Amino acid sequence: MIISHSKRFIFLANRKTASTSIGIALSSACDKKDVITPLGRDERIRRELGYPSPRHFIPWYNIPSYLRLRLRRKLTGKPMNSDLKMIGFHTHITAEQTLKYLPQHQWDSYFRFCFVRNPWDRAISHYFWHIRGKAEPESLDAFIDGPHLQRAAAQSEAIYCLNGNLAVHRLCRYEDAQAELNRVFEELNLQGNPQLPNAKRQFRREQRPYQDVLTNTQASRIAKIFEREITLAGYHY
Repeated sequence: MIISHSKRFIFLANRKTASTSIGIALSSACDKKDVITPLGRDERIRRELGYPSPRHFIPWYNIPSYLRLRLRRKLTGKPMNSDLKMIGFHTHITAEQTLKYLPQHQWDSYFRFCFVRNPWDRAISHYFWHIRGKAEPESLDAFIDGPHLQRAAAQSEAIYCLNGNLAVHRLCRYEDAQAELNRVFEELNLQGNPQLPNAKRQFRREQRPYQDVLTNTQASRIAKIFEREITLAGYHY
């Protein structure tokens, strides 16, 4: 996620929507007081581009906990990513969690936006990510009927909704990511580079349009799972 106090915007990073690339591009417009959450291995891309590094993602009152986690990692090698999510801002933080660390008046007055993705296309992408490296992967039917898409839909909604209501001013579309980000840069008068870098490896082997991959039954089941998102974002099969 990105919180710009200088330009008064909040970018909530949804999964499977090029959020890593979008976050890197947005960080080019950030200054010393803004919140930039870490991206793990993809921080290398941000460093190579010379963009501002992660900062201010741990509230001051949780700095002691953060330092203890860093010491533990140094001594034991145990990752601290999951623990970091309990003490500060993180990449895929939800709207509700954000308000634990951000004053209400800033939340209310800043422009908030998030990206979503065509759910039928996202389901196929998610499927190939899920079966990557597996010798005997489950079928697409089994995946759609399993818990993974239900969980993905719930996680997505939690990022851009609050108390069941839409919590952002704009739902941008992944399919038009570069144009959408250009629009944000222009409207907010951001000084930086909106060009999206290449980030994250792709595991999707099936490159046909989703309409050529899914049966009508599969498409209907996916539509039911992502019904709310389809309505909010105006997607059509």
